[in-house]
Amino acid sequence: MVYPSWTAGQKITAALLNSMQPLYVAKPSDQSVTSSTTNVNDTALFLTLEANAVYVVSGLLLYSAHQDGDARIGWTVPASATFAWICHAQTAGGTSGIAAGVVVDVQAAGAGTFPLGGADTGNSTVMTGLLSGRVVTSGTAGNLQLNWAQRVSSGTATIMRAGSWLTAQRVA
Repeated sequence: MVYPSWTAGQKITAALLNSMQPLYVAKPSDQSVTSSTTNVNDTALFLTLEANAVYVVSGLLLYSAHQDGDARIGWTVPASATFAWICHAQTAGGTSGIAAGVVVDVQAAGAGTFPLGGADTGNSTVMTGLLSGRVVTSGTAGNLQLNWAQRVSSGTATIMRAGSWLTAQRVA
């Protein structure tokens, strides 16, 4: 499948060329959540998707969390859209050092939250979560929006760090 589909004699327009560009956003500043397990929308990590489209999504989360609180992420998508995604990240609930292990778990938007591990060094260690997935929109345009919180309520802040990024390339 090719997007966009070109035909002989078709005029090249700015709109057609722009539609081929990937969407990209990077978090310009840190955002923190303390003593809360209620997911909040990330202030920067969202992309506006077109209706009736297919996107390949990738991203890198840079976050800091103490192992007592860890972190968790989820997503919202436009109405009737589907989003199958996977995250490669440290396991939650570690007991020493940086939480051991890597979690790879296929998720769907609205299916709950995905736990990310923290470190026993508090929230000074920068951890990572590598994202990839595929979102299919139907008749409604709207935002692919990251939301997140602490996995367990903790007085030590969980921080989504500046430099985290998200990209989506329309493929159909």
